[in-house]
Amino acid sequence: MSGFKRLARKAKNPPGQKALPRSGWGVAYYPGGRLRAVREFGDAYTSVRYDEVSHMASSNPDARVLLAQLWASPSKELLERSEKLPPFIGRDQVGKEWVLSFDGMAGNNRTTGEPFMPDPRKQMCSERVFEALLKSLHGQVGHDKVRDVIKAVLAGIAVAYEYDHLNLALTDGTAVYLARYADKEAGWNEVWYSKLPRAIVGCSEALESVEQKWERLGNRTLLVFDPAQNMQVLNL
Repeated sequence: MSGFKRLARKAKNPPGQKALPRSGWGVAYYPGGRLRAVREFGDAYTSVRYDEVSHMASSNPDARVLLAQLWASPSKELLERSEKLPPFIGRDQVGKEWVLSFDGMAGNNRTTGEPFMPDPRKQMCSERVFEALLKSLHGQVGHDKVRDVIKAVLAGIAVAYEYDHLNLALTDGTAVYLARYADKEAGWNEVWYSKLPRAIVGCSEALESVEQKWERLGNRTLLVFDPAQNMQVLNL
């Protein structure tokens, strides 16, 4: 996690967008099998709290799953509701708990012109994507079933709305689902992963702090890493 926070100073953005994710950060992990989430406003790069959480999570052998996200420029309304900031935590239709980190943006409806986010000051794009996922998830445990839900939700957004990319990491605390879904190939909408001896690391770009080989996740594909440390790459 120490290398991840550097992305707050060098994050990739679409052409013409200079904003970097220094407004805040969030981490969700599972010490002892129980979900814990920590969020903080401000730059992760200079955050003492981030370093504390990073140390606690990395030194806990039971914290097998960790999702972290850097985010930029939320409105004042969103800053007043820390539980509405990423990574998002929610329960599906049968009460199963999921955590989401999302990177991407959907624009206007291709037919009506209505924006995907009616009021971006009160709801982030990622929050609405998460709502769509939770409505379709029903406590699924099979990778193919979860893949089908992720595929249906992302494809539905892509068909109905203009978009650049819809990348995400989703977990139920056991398996991790890492998806890349981009309109077209670009250096700023990539997902990279590195398979370690007993873990997998996924990120928006290769981290210098992880010395193992990094591979780019193909477009419209889903990487699954399960508790038995099996890794699959499936088409979306």
